Amino acid sequence: MKQNIIIIALLIFCVFGAFADFGAIISGEFATTYDGETQVGGNTIFAPWLSMPIGNIDFYLSAGINADYRIKTVIPEIFRLEFLFNPFSFLSARAGRIYWADPTGFTATGRFDGVDAIYDMGSFRLGAALLYTGLLYKDTANINVSPKDTKDYSENFSWKNFGKTYFAPGRILTSFYGDFPGLPYKRGDINAGLLFQFDVSGADERFHTQYLLLHYTYYYKRFDLGASGAMGIEKTEARGVMWEFAYALEGGWQAGLLNDRLSFGLRWASGEGSRTSAFFPITAGAQGVAFKPLFSGIMVMRGKYEARIFPSLAAHLGARYFVRTDDVSFRDTNLVNDSYLLGLELDAKALWVPLSDISFSLNYGVFFPKAGKAYNNEEPVHWSLSLGAIFSF
Repeated sequence: MKQNIIIIALLIFCVFGAFADFGAIISGEFATTYDGETQVGGNTIFAPWLSMPIGNIDFYLSAGINADYRIKTVIPEIFRLEFLFNPFSFLSARAGRIYWADPTGFTATGRFDGVDAIYDMGSFRLGAALLYTGLLYKDTANINVSPKDTKDYSENFSWKNFGKTYFAPGRILTSFYGDFPGLPYKRGDINAGLLFQFDVSGADERFHTQYLLLHYTYYYKRFDLGASGAMGIEKTEARGVMWEFAYALEGGWQAGLLNDRLSFGLRWASGEGSRTSAFFPITAGAQGVAFKPLFSGIMVMRGKYEARIFPSLAAHLGARYFVRTDDVSFRDTNLVNDSYLLGLELDAKALWVPLSDISFSLNYGVFFPKAGKAYNNEEPVHWSLSLGAIFSF
């Protein structure tokens, strides 16, 4: 039986291969972290891909396996499955498993299953998306867990319990958005959108949210400025309607000597209050390298220097200072008082691309809790080191 399946798969691959471009990407990462205990992990991803036209539709498929060293198992994934349709010069649509990002970049960003359509008139673009999260692999989708969600991210994937340990929390996302270049000035761009999140996780109490999203970028010679904001409304049976907010600011200067850039930024997300709730990003992105709080009830002040030392080598040095915006959203058993000052993180990253289809990366971060006042005096320095490589052919 297995031999027949392999033969059929090879025949299908050969038939499609006669009319398509195809190849594979192999990526690997080794990581070790220390926060009082040393943890070692990593993964290797093998992702064959196939690209071909089907009539007037462009089709792309990338699927393979994710070998997770920490839990010592191999996990199947569909990384991308996209149908791209351009019926008119001003209208395009994507469907399948696609990459999608909201205007802010910090509310919902990543892979989703669904459809995204764009109406492009040149001077502006309007879009609409309908997306679903419940068929994604939970550990790479990083869908945020709502307060009453039954999904447990601490439970590792198991083939014996595939249904309960593989899939991400169920969310339906609906978004209407627009891109308006040259507004309000010719050097600036505005991106705006509405995003609706419906909790279909099966929890006894559903957690629905709606967002108004804005992003503005401005360029002048070697200077750039970016500002993003999100205003959300969440509704639960226990607390009723609550407001939540988040914003991000960043300004940068490109010196030009090493194709380098110096930037400073601030991110702020609301915490629990009498009339507000902690900001709820749909995708849960870590805000640091060694210290990884989610963007909820947290403020991060950041400075970063980036440079391309050689055409094939780029690097950056960064610093972040973490502050809580409430005393309940961020939880750690080693917090000893109500101080909002969490500490300082320094990080460094290098990316070497000797050939267009080969790259190597190094990412190191160290967090100093004694630079704040919230942790006890015995809390050790946290650090994280990861090495990665990508080969494509």
